[in-house]
Amino acid sequence: MDSVSCTETQDTKISLLTGEMAQDMVNAAFIESKRHGLMVSVTVVDRSGQILAFLKDHRAGVHTIRSSYKKAYTANSQKRETAVIARGVADGSIAADIRYLDENILIMPGGIPVYIDGIVAGGIGVGGAHGNEDVSIALAGLSVLE
Repeated sequence: MDSVSCTETQDTKISLLTGEMAQDMVNAAFIESKRHGLMVSVTVVDRSGQILAFLKDHRAGVHTIRSSYKKAYTANSQKRETAVIARGVADGSIAADIRYLDENILIMPGGIPVYIDGIVAGGIGVGGAHGNEDVSIALAGLSVLE
C-alpha cells in the first residue's frame, strides 16, 4: 500500500486520506492499546470531519465512541493536537470559548491531525485511557503513514 494518496486536478494537488489508510491507522492504534492493556475507541476522520474508520474495544465505555470522534474532529478542524489546544486554553493563550465553535469540539488530549504532504487530510482521535496514553496510542496509529 502507498503511504500517501494524492489526486491531481489541473494545477491542484489534493492530499487524500483513504479508507484503507484510515483502517490501517485504527488497527495500529488498537494494537498499541492492547499492548498496554487499555480499553479505548479509535476514530479516524477525513478532511471534512466524516468518519473513515473506527474501532472500539468491547470493554471500553460507551462515552469513548463520541470522545474519540470529537478528538479526531477537533484535531482536523483546528489543525493541531488537542493536547496543545488544552494547554493553550489552560494558560490563556487560546480563548476558552473555542469549545463553542462547534458541538463536536472536544478540548482533551488524544486528538492529532493527519498531515499528508504538509496538508491536514484528517484526524485521529483516541478516547478511553488517560490523556497522555490516548496521545501515545494515536501516535502509534499515525506511524503507519511514515
